[in-house]
Amino acid sequence: MGRRATGTVEPLKTAIRLKFTWKGARCVETLMIAPTGANMKFARNLLSRIQGAITAGNYSRSDFFDTAGEPESERFADVADRWLKSKTGAKSTLACYGWSVDFWKAALPDKPIDKIRHSDITTAIKDKSATVSGKTLNNHLIVVRGVFRFAKADRLIVHNPTDEIEQQKHQSPPPDPFSTEERDSILLHMSGKYPDAVWNYFKFAFFTGLRPSEMIALRWGDVDWKARTVRVQRARVMWEDKATKTNTVRDVDLSDPAMEALKRQKAHTFMKGEDHAIFCNPLSGRPWADDQRQRRAYFQPTLKHLGIRQRDAYNTRHTFATAALMGGVNPAYIAKQLGHANTGMLFRHYSKWIEGADKGAEAAKLNAVMSQSSIYRPRTEGAA
Repeated sequence: MGRRATGTVEPLKTAIRLKFTWKGARCVETLMIAPTGANMKFARNLLSRIQGAITAGNYSRSDFFDTAGEPESERFADVADRWLKSKTGAKSTLACYGWSVDFWKAALPDKPIDKIRHSDITTAIKDKSATVSGKTLNNHLIVVRGVFRFAKADRLIVHNPTDEIEQQKHQSPPPDPFSTEERDSILLHMSGKYPDAVWNYFKFAFFTGLRPSEMIALRWGDVDWKARTVRVQRARVMWEDKATKTNTVRDVDLSDPAMEALKRQKAHTFMKGEDHAIFCNPLSGRPWADDQRQRRAYFQPTLKHLGIRQRDAYNTRHTFATAALMGGVNPAYIAKQLGHANTGMLFRHYSKWIEGADKGAEAAKLNAVMSQSSIYRPRTEGAA
């Protein structure tokens, strides 16, 4: 004899759903009959008989449901592969989807798609949380939710086990810019250590604040020498050019140091034509596929040599932003240069540098305004 079974009967729009537990697994059966009073009574009686069989230890699905002609459940792995093949988009996005599908296929090996439970998903997420960030876990959840929505649309499942799974909490790392002294030391070391094109690349990065993916996608035809601007209209990820992160085109003003780097770079790639990449690998002469090799081969060794704390080369962008803010440049103008839709993101990421840019001037103004009130003026000796 087993222990007493439990279960529920749920009316749907055009059917009735039975839920019960058998051998530790949550079973869901759908009766394709209207949820009328008589049919609900029939469903409750059916559930009662099922519970009795489970309690007695002799439950067999075929004794209660017509299984003749039912197709075998598809494996999760096969459905996930079909979902992946159905997706379109940038090569980098599809590659990330592929890596995530591989993760889920390993976490749910050989499981029929309709037998996967909510707890199977949460257990996989918990196990993975020990080695990856919350942001990565959320990316995995995007994929598995997509697979199960795909399965539900194909009528392979009735209930989506990901419906009640919440996003994982994660905190993005704050900007970690280099000081102006560190920036200048980095560029000075590069000027004598590496090919001229490497110095040009990182100086342009430090003095424009462009994202690395935007920089390696720049072409000579994007430069307006008379207006001293460069048009940022694409980004490159995994050899593929696509729209910028914000899907907008912007013209970035070039300061004297940025113009100097650009003029020096002309000696290396300018004669290859307007459609050719400005910045290329100095060893192969080919456009950079991504921003990884520059970091590993030149940037990180430079920090190590100089004894500067290791940081991602993306912080060249943060260095530009904070240097401009500390110099008193209008935040709205900086946001435009960086490609932010408004100043909201700038204030969220760089608030402490904005607050420090006035060097106490705003605090002094506030104090002067507040001190004008007679209520707070100290009483003089002998006043009535």
